Amino acid sequence: MSFISEINKSIAQRVDSIVYTKKPKTWKVSNSITIDWEGVLPAPPKNTSEETKKELKYLEIITNNLSYEDRYLIETVDKEPLDLYKPIFEKIGQPIPKEDFDKAYKIIEPVTLNLKHKFNRPRPKQLADLLNYKIKVTETDTHQTPAYPSGHTVYTAIASYLFADMYPQYSSEFFQIIGIASNARCLQGVHYPSDNEASMVITGAVWQDIRYKLFPELQPYRSK
Repeated sequence: MSFISEINKSIAQRVDSIVYTKKPKTWKVSNSITIDWEGVLPAPPKNTSEETKKELKYLEIITNNLSYEDRYLIETVDKEPLDLYKPIFEKIGQPIPKEDFDKAYKIIEPVTLNLKHKFNRPRPKQLADLLNYKIKVTETDTHQTPAYPSGHTVYTAIASYLFADMYPQYSSEFFQIIGIASNARCLQGVHYPSDNEASMVITGAVWQDIRYKLFPELQPYRSK
């Protein structure tokens, strides 16, 4: 191996060793969850992988070309993703069932946080500067944890699973909200697309495990 190759290998190893935090944490998970949630997700792509580079390039493109609508969406999702569901519930003629949502989210939030700190993936900007990508981050106080999986996408995913079971005739509209919210986090420059994909996987697995334990009244919808 040449001297230059050795240098490049050393640099790659250093970049791959970058994590979000030097002090990962853990949270207590409810015993309502009986699946092996720690084993559901694969590890995220390596920092120097081609997949990560493609994701960084994608984020570079979209974050530097934000429209007014993009900025409004980023702000909305950053503050309260449930606001995205308001037009649907106005059609239904019911308020957003916030208490039911809080009940479900309380169960999955510690799972999300534990997985974030288990994988400890750096945020895109941490790698972009080292790998020569110019990502323009819309700075807020909602991206102060490791990247993988996305907490905001979990938030909207668990809401969509719950609301779709409550009002199955609107399920397609509820699930469209997940894509809107996850796109907002990419537009903000704080998540890779693969963070959002992981959020969908873990949320689906947890929801299948807890849905009838938390909401036994939903059972008739699936037994018809």
